[in-house]
Amino acid sequence: MIFLGLIQFLLAFDAATSQMAIVDRLLNVYAKMGFTYREERFLDNLPILDSYDFVIIGAGPGGAVTANRLSENPKWTVLLLEAGIEGNLYTDIPALNIIFGFTNYNWKYVTESQPELMCRGMTNKRCSWPSGKGVGGTTIWNGLMWTRCPASDFDEWEAMGNPGWGYQSMLKNFLKVENVSIPELRDSPYHSTTGPVGVQYPFRTQISDVFMNAGREFGYDWVDYNNPKTPTGFSRTQISARNGRRVDAATAYLLPIKNRQNLHVLKNAFVNRVIIDENTKTATGVEFVKNENTRVVSAKKEVILSAGTFNTPKLLMLSGIGPAEHLKSNGIKVIQDSPAVGQNLQEHISPLTVVTINSSISYNIRKLAPIIMPAFREWVSNGGGILSSNVAEVIGYVKTDPSLSKPDIEMIFSPVSIAADDGILLRRYFGISEETYETTFAPINQRESFTICPLGMYPKSKGEIRLNSSNPVDPPVIITNFLKEPEDVKNMVDAQKLVQKILETESMKKIGARLYDKPVLGCEEFEFGTDEYFECSVRTITMQFHHQCCTARMGPNPEDSVVSPRLRVHGVKNLRVVDASVMPKIPGAHTMSVTYAIAENAADIIKEDWNNEL
Repeated sequence: MIFLGLIQFLLAFDAATSQMAIVDRLLNVYAKMGFTYREERFLDNLPILDSYDFVIIGAGPGGAVTANRLSENPKWTVLLLEAGIEGNLYTDIPALNIIFGFTNYNWKYVTESQPELMCRGMTNKRCSWPSGKGVGGTTIWNGLMWTRCPASDFDEWEAMGNPGWGYQSMLKNFLKVENVSIPELRDSPYHSTTGPVGVQYPFRTQISDVFMNAGREFGYDWVDYNNPKTPTGFSRTQISARNGRRVDAATAYLLPIKNRQNLHVLKNAFVNRVIIDENTKTATGVEFVKNENTRVVSAKKEVILSAGTFNTPKLLMLSGIGPAEHLKSNGIKVIQDSPAVGQNLQEHISPLTVVTINSSISYNIRKLAPIIMPAFREWVSNGGGILSSNVAEVIGYVKTDPSLSKPDIEMIFSPVSIAADDGILLRRYFGISEETYETTFAPINQRESFTICPLGMYPKSKGEIRLNSSNPVDPPVIITNFLKEPEDVKNMVDAQKLVQKILETESMKKIGARLYDKPVLGCEEFEFGTDEYFECSVRTITMQFHHQCCTARMGPNPEDSVVSPRLRVHGVKNLRVVDASVMPKIPGAHTMSVTYAIAENAADIIKEDWNNEL
């Protein structure tokens, strides 16, 4: 099931329709319009060697950046293994990002059921947790939001025993990544115009001005939130795009070097485990499956895990590295008892707050249907128009308590609401159960409405990743523990009160903005607007935002961390981790840009270590 919609197909959405059949129909429509869609870029026609200097697992921002930088040395051979395929024309369209959650670009993981804590109104009382699968990882189809975090977040990482990971070090790497085209930011010392990842503002709909003006009335300046001097305030969203087209990790770091002879990129390669010599505790290679054939490739220098927050700890445990008792219970021989593997799972969550208005400036399917084909032509010809929107146009970084040293809430303003498509697509993507949707939101189907999602930036609750079994094909067990800590509950209650207050501004009153007050299914016993109701609401519809991190955290102590500050796996030689899982603590930002910067820093570390070996 993918968006054909080219929205006409969405209106006739058929759950039984084959994903790939719809993709084929899309490409045929596109070809008949006279355009050439982007060709396949990694053809798998290079012979895979028996051994490489570096074997990297996962082609998300961690793996793609590392592969690019290590292969800059022509004497080093690099193999990049990816379980998925590369993006296509449609993944390049910012406005279609959610659609790809229904395709094989998504691992389609779900959490364990914990209705006493969260996700009571989600399908099977489990949160769906999208995670990118493909050459580019989640950057292929995420929301493109380019945010860093307050400088103090990185300085805290360094203070936790991780030298070289403070703000000044990370700023250098952000500048290496970024190529900003926003005129007022091009000369800023906190931005760069020379990196491979384009950064721009998305398409601007009429309602974005309302959001911005409301923020100013609410007492917040218009700022560059990626400037460490102004982390609090409102801004149009900075997104990872160039000329209206998504820039993912593959288009930024792999496509420009696709002819580099010492780099091989192998897609549709499912990794089973890292091969580790039990006697020397040295990583020597990788076992993977391609075209139903299992093979082994050797690593002469290092194996680098960049499989992401879910799959990196899973692969470590399948390879014999992890909590000893858990490995034994799954019949896995323990090579390195590492109790922190899979622990410390963190994510930004939010309630779903829908706002109804009496002005026709929000968006829904029926408004878009008549203009979608002209919009598609406009996007193809010049990257402009509504399809270049990431559907999250304004961000506000605010404080629930004015005395806080940094913002603890990020407000995301979107011109669409969960009811914009009559429950056809959006509620399925977010995992909201049909019963919850029909009872709570169906009454406002096609009504003018938009969304404000207030994300908690610094959650206290921590979850874990465990194995289902010793079978590599089985998905990991994801235990989130969202809202387990009372501080997180209070933060989410206070966040919803802030949404109420911003709706009291004159800008919002002019469009008749009101918080949709039909009680969420299961919360009818509580008076709307009370602390008890807001707590019930977020425990029932618990939104997450692809910001999972921290399950192979870096630190100096093997008892509570997985990798050293130089990203070497504790107790195992020639094995590193380079992805969002190494973050010791979740940053107050969307994790994409941070992961790019981590990988740039990691590549420098790896080069330095091996050059010192010479």
